[in-house]
Amino acid sequence: MISRGVIIKVYCTIIVVLLFTLTGCKSTPTPVKPINTTPAELSHFPTDALTQGANIIDTQLSLADRNLYLANSGNIKMLSTAQCPLEISAHRGDFRQPESSANAIASALNDNFNSVEIDVMLLKDGTWVNHHDSQTGRATVYYTGERFKLNRMSFKEFSNLKLRDKHSNNLLNQRPITAVEAFKTFAAYRHNNQQLNVEIKSDTNGQKLVELDNMLRRYIGLGGFYYSSTNQETLYKLRGINPSVYLGFIQGGHPTSVEKLAADLRKGVKNDAYYLDNQNNLELAGRYGTKRYRSRYKDYTSKSSLSALHRKLGSNSGIHLDIRSFMQHSNVKHDAHQLGMKVYTYSLNGSEYHQSQLVKLSPSTLPDGAIVDATPYNICQRLFNAAIPAKQYQAISPVGRYITSLPQDADFDRFDEMRGYQHEGYYLSLNAGLKAINSAPVAPVANNIPTPLLEHGFPTITDEKIDNDTGETIILKLPTRSQ
Repeated sequence: MISRGVIIKVYCTIIVVLLFTLTGCKSTPTPVKPINTTPAELSHFPTDALTQGANIIDTQLSLADRNLYLANSGNIKMLSTAQCPLEISAHRGDFRQPESSANAIASALNDNFNSVEIDVMLLKDGTWVNHHDSQTGRATVYYTGERFKLNRMSFKEFSNLKLRDKHSNNLLNQRPITAVEAFKTFAAYRHNNQQLNVEIKSDTNGQKLVELDNMLRRYIGLGGFYYSSTNQETLYKLRGINPSVYLGFIQGGHPTSVEKLAADLRKGVKNDAYYLDNQNNLELAGRYGTKRYRSRYKDYTSKSSLSALHRKLGSNSGIHLDIRSFMQHSNVKHDAHQLGMKVYTYSLNGSEYHQSQLVKLSPSTLPDGAIVDATPYNICQRLFNAAIPAKQYQAISPVGRYITSLPQDADFDRFDEMRGYQHEGYYLSLNAGLKAINSAPVAPVANNIPTPLLEHGFPTITDEKIDNDTGETIILKLPTRSQ
């Protein structure tokens, strides 16, 4: 018979073995922290800066000397927009991304826009969605090709829409987002001072506006958003709902801008991409002909009209004008500021036209903000030369030396394209296309012989000018056969 002491020893041995076994099972390798591959020289750059690749340190430091950096997306961005005292708002998000997408909002925020403008409207079932046009077919397409009015769509039908790629116009395997999704995306990517400009496209009742305001307060918070609309009554209702929020009244496009847009559309009707991208801009002027529009167009830039608008919307309000209206009423900013109101500008005729008008203004006469389809770099550099080289860094690589050699008007929005001219000594200018980096000015040579061009670019041949003045008579005597 086994003694009690032996049994106890056996049990103890078994327990010890089990303990060692369990210890061995639990002994897992200590987690290895991921290695930070960002070079120390680039550690102070934004989180989306490209940090890997040939000559990346020299490239980034050469760009940084101009207040720029190269992002992972391949885009050139500004390190700081502090040198640009103008609020720059991204029209429908980043213009390079599909409309009504989360990417359009996130990309604009990462590109240092001061604010991001989006459009919201109601579906048939009362769902707020991020959508600009009153019907599908341009930026969003139903999978069957059928066109829908947004206010007649259910959410199920809306979820079957596909986004359209802006560059190719091909359909993407993405759907447009709801307003809640837009607000959540904005909240996730925004910096402290960035705001969301929510343009309300639907005429609706106070209850739905309360619902919208509550969603914005919940996901973004007071101070992180403001409203704009072409409908003063909608803004008036919102003032009762939210006494402190900024309200921007959008005055309709100038009649000349509307006529120019309509004419451009007629010319570009065979260009599907152009036509699709611009046809619904006429919605801002209302869906009626320009002759009728001229008779119904209302101008609110006078002192009396601004005062009436101020009384209706309150002190934290403003007027958003077509750039043509702003340029034709030089006192509107002064009069608005006396009432504590702001003035923003937009354009129906493209970002290039918008900027061509802004550059005519002095810094003190610029609007408070501009809603644009361009990058902050493009706006800030043209208006404020915000990317002037500090000349505090000496480049060592060919690409770095190319960056530092580029003149002040180089178009860094086209950096990849511009690098194709690196070895030829050329660059792309913001205003004048392809130019030589070091070209001596050539004195123009007077040409007194006109060479007008025909329609297809062939020169018209002109006779040489003949001097008809008479001088001394010269007699030529020709030999005859007899001689």
